[in-house]
Amino acid sequence: MGLGVQSGGLGVAAFMRDHGAELVVTDLRSESELVSSVTALGTRGVRYVLGRHEIGDFERAEIVVRNPAVRAGSPFLRAARDAGAYIEMEFTLFLRWCRQARVIGVTGTRGKTTTATALHAMLVAGGERALLAGNMRVSALAQLHEIEPGSTVVLELSSAQLEGLAGTGLRTRGAIVTNLMADHLDRYADMQAYAQAKLSLVANQRAGDWAVIPAGGGWPDWFAARAGGTVVRPDLKDASPGWGYAPLSGRHNRANLALAAAAAREAGVEDDAIERAVRGFGGVAARQELVGTIDGVRAYNDTTATTPEAALAALAAVPGPWVLIAGGSDKRLDFAPLAERLRTTDGLRGVVLLPGAGTDRLRPLLDGCRVVTVGDMAQAVDRALALARSGDAVLLSPACASFGLFANEFDRGDQFVARLRQLGLQPPARPRAESGPDDG
Repeated sequence: MGLGVQSGGLGVAAFMRDHGAELVVTDLRSESELVSSVTALGTRGVRYVLGRHEIGDFERAEIVVRNPAVRAGSPFLRAARDAGAYIEMEFTLFLRWCRQARVIGVTGTRGKTTTATALHAMLVAGGERALLAGNMRVSALAQLHEIEPGSTVVLELSSAQLEGLAGTGLRTRGAIVTNLMADHLDRYADMQAYAQAKLSLVANQRAGDWAVIPAGGGWPDWFAARAGGTVVRPDLKDASPGWGYAPLSGRHNRANLALAAAAAREAGVEDDAIERAVRGFGGVAARQELVGTIDGVRAYNDTTATTPEAALAALAAVPGPWVLIAGGSDKRLDFAPLAERLRTTDGLRGVVLLPGAGTDRLRPLLDGCRVVTVGDMAQAVDRALALARSGDAVLLSPACASFGLFANEFDRGDQFVARLRQLGLQPPARPRAESGPDDG
């Protein structure tokens, strides 16, 4: 239910079909909208119901695998449950099938992709056989056949993916909760419901399992008090081994690597291997990523910044002056702190706003800022470059979701980079490690 245009739905469908399921793929999107996924999956052993759902398909199903975008309260899922079907998600299927490897789950509002990727690098540096998958356009089920006995799988997991864990008793042997900030309030009634969606990752754990949760009060304490295994509480002010020589900066990155290092130690990795990994870790694509320069203007792709807090982190980490490309669909988040930062900074050349309900709420808060509203990404890039001067940064850090104008947040970033390349983007020089410590 919900093939989608990313790898998760495709990976589940191919896995179920190839393991003998009589498969129905149903999605509210049309075949033309799903052409890449439909072409990749093919028609062998698959019946497609696209542009709609048929209630009879759910009433006859033995197993329904729902895409994370599908809300748990869907009437179609209710009909399937009433008819006796098992409701699964890719992550629950993966845990049921993956018995030969240790699984470490990584969740949180911000930093989970960077933390998961850094942890994978540390495991590899320590000589571990490790695989990275999850909420990063990499299907875990599609890679199940590659997993060797005794290896470690690092999975980045969103709140929507973790919803399927509740009540199953399924668990990961290791876990990291990076943080909890306001997000996805278009999906969850409040922060308590949002936190509850993530809780099963640690609450399902048992004696012998471990969870890394930052030191500090508030939500970290809430998760730690409800964890079922051993809880490790690193102080995020303490840098990971090698941080002073890492080719990236920022307090948020220091925190991400500190969490990854704590988890790597729990997984048996020595500090010298952690340091080697950190020294060579340049970050993750589409997260404050310097994609190149054009006429002396630096261009940064931070399309995964879908909250105001994430955009604030980018403004703190990326050297200005800036032209900010922001806006998009609304997640019921508070734009006031971001707007205050933009109104009071001396380094802001202007804000280019993409269309969407989030933009409609943000724009009235930007009194005194130079604001340009555009209709698509190509226009946004063109107007941003017109506002920028040599040495400035054009920063795509939207603070909003991508729905409506783009297929997803990665499509948004891809369109940003594609337009820059059309205009003559020059790739960045290969990054080098700093020569000394960075307080970040």
